[in-house]
Amino acid sequence: MSILGRMWRGHWRRFRQDGEPEDPAESGDSWMRPALRLAIIFALLFAGVFFAFWWAGSAVRFSAARAADRTTPTWTISGTVRDAVTHQPISWALVEDDPTGTPPFFRADADYGGVFELVTIAEPHRIRVSAPGYQPESVSIGRPWFEWMPRGNEKKNIDLRPLHSFLSPQTWGVPFRAVYINEV
Repeated sequence: MSILGRMWRGHWRRFRQDGEPEDPAESGDSWMRPALRLAIIFALLFAGVFFAFWWAGSAVRFSAARAADRTTPTWTISGTVRDAVTHQPISWALVEDDPTGTPPFFRADADYGGVFELVTIAEPHRIRVSAPGYQPESVSIGRPWFEWMPRGNEKKNIDLRPLHSFLSPQTWGVPFRAVYINEV
């Protein structure tokens, strides 16, 4: 018997269940357990290889479509656009792919409650969020090609600063407190 066979036989004796008989001939189904184990191992191995080929094929199809300018949007970004000072939703804010990035560009508008859903390309890039009376905000989205699946969702809540805010950028999120001086 080979060294590898003796090693596995030793592991099997050490870790087998207490209720199993010592001699496989006593049980009557000496071939059933090893066949079942091999079938399960084969099925898991087959599923793993199938998944690897599917994932690699999806990455190649995405890259080929991107190179041929036939990319379809499969990445969904959703969230709420809010005022950075009052935390109230901003109605009808514009959410779009950053125009300085690589085309194609997609865009969406937030609804009355500031809720938006943008369907875009599944790769790392930036989106731009703007609304009248607010400073535009640029946000990074997406994942590198080796971490993504062909489709995905991402949630981003975005706070926009008002143009004429009394707060400096360092005090975002800190509630404004008025200080009154009592004159005597």
